[in-house]
Amino acid sequence: MTVEFGCPACGRAVELEPGAKAPCRRCGAEVSLPPAPPLLKGCVACACPELYRQRDFNQKLGLLLVALGAILWLVFGSFWPMVAAAAIDLLLYAALKDVAICYRCKAHHRGFEGVSSLPRFDLARHEHYRFEKGGPRGPISTGGGGS
Repeated sequence: MTVEFGCPACGRAVELEPGAKAPCRRCGAEVSLPPAPPLLKGCVACACPELYRQRDFNQKLGLLLVALGAILWLVFGSFWPMVAAAAIDLLLYAALKDVAICYRCKAHHRGFEGVSSLPRFDLARHEHYRFEKGGPRGPISTGGGGS
């Protein structure tokens, strides 16, 4: 069981087991997680009760496969490289397990029980947490001049 989350000091991804402590590789800050049961009931990193599941698939790799297939399609003048890229992408997607992701802090929880019973991504929940405290860009300005 591991949790990948952002370092509170610098934001770089840190991967730890629940109950472990380690220094951040970028800034050296001490990062720790509380102990957690094997059955996932909420985020271990921020205690948010809402998680969703998705395939533990590197999206950059998927885009790279599609781009490579498109380039080979243009070079060879045949659509078969695109078919091969799509088939490889589909096989990787089918072979990989689900990961639980926190709506609030985006922590990835791997190896926990109960991940398959979590709901899929919900845009409304995502937007709720995104704008909960002004979102990543700070408070939303209403405009207006003042007085």
